[in-house]
Amino acid sequence: MLPFNSLYLTEDEWAAEIANRTVHGVLHLGWVPDDIGGYRGQMAVLVKRNGLLGAAYMAAITPFRHLIVYPRMLRGIERQWRGTIAPLEPLRFRPDL
Repeated sequence: MLPFNSLYLTEDEWAAEIANRTVHGVLHLGWVPDDIGGYRGQMAVLVKRNGLLGAAYMAAITPFRHLIVYPRMLRGIERQWRGTIAPLEPLRFRPDL
């Protein structure tokens, strides 16, 4: 999948990190309660740039991350979730599954 090292995994969330000479980043995926008694998926990406090279790198790839990487990654997670957990259910976590 991605070059991340898993930090922790629970029933409803996962965090992983990547560190190299340009950035140190943490990816967090979790299920958050919604207003109708279910859950919705939520993703957070935290990035600390490393020096001038990291700042230049992040500035150069920002549009690519937001237009291509994140949407593609979330679609992949959705496909995997729908295919392995509940192919006929709406995309939301149900504690009774």
